[in-house]
Amino acid sequence: MGNLLHAGLSRLVRSRAFLLALLAELAYTALVVMVCWDHYAAGTGNYTLESILTAGFGLMGYLPVPSLIAAPLLSLHLGADYSDGTLRNKLIVGHTHTGIYLSDLLTCVIAAVGLDVLYLLLAGALCAYPVLGMTGTLLRVSPGQLLAWVAVGLLARAAWAAAVKLAVTLLGSRTSASIAGLLLVMAAAGLCSFAFHELEYLARHPAESGCALRTSLWHLLLDTLPTGQYLRISRLDTPYLWRMPLLSLGVIAASTAAGLLLFRRKDLK
Repeated sequence: MGNLLHAGLSRLVRSRAFLLALLAELAYTALVVMVCWDHYAAGTGNYTLESILTAGFGLMGYLPVPSLIAAPLLSLHLGADYSDGTLRNKLIVGHTHTGIYLSDLLTCVIAAVGLDVLYLLLAGALCAYPVLGMTGTLLRVSPGQLLAWVAVGLLARAAWAAAVKLAVTLLGSRTSASIAGLLLVMAAAGLCSFAFHELEYLARHPAESGCALRTSLWHLLLDTLPTGQYLRISRLDTPYLWRMPLLSLGVIAASTAAGLLLFRRKDLK
């Protein structure tokens, strides 16, 4: 599987889609950094480093911009294997269905998590100085809390990559996969936005029938969906942080198991 993984990563980083995704990620990072510097230059900055770094998972707690950047990249990369007949050739030379699927999944995880890490490194390095200079402190939370948010967010990114891989396996087409990847992110973001709205409504009306149960269900939905985890982290609002990595591992396991089952049954001729 090592050769498959190396070949997959090499093909991905040489692709035009990767270059565009990288430029888009750098542009998003530059936007956050410029806003940070502008606010602190004007003396209006009142946020510290944790809010800047967690913006790498979602903008203003509502829009998962990094997911929108990575979705076309992963979908086009995976869909090309079906369109170009690459998967059939891999099987012909002796690779197993399991090895092919897992190598593609790891490629997607490395690419998606790598883009997040790039943002964290650049945004952290470029924003630390103005934040410290204006407020005299980098963080309002403990370093351990920040590391926990980042670790949970990166694991959620791996779960999201597993879900994208499953969706592409279902569709098996470069064009359909790229469109579906974007629609999947937007649909999840829309559902999460509705969930946040419902939680705010229920918090204002605690006497409503079934309020506690409905609140628990909406919290569970947000903590299960990788997109929900991103947005919760970007809002710095994670009341059930302890269970989020467990749910991400569950999403990875379920998506991978379903994807392997479908891939083994798929006709690649």
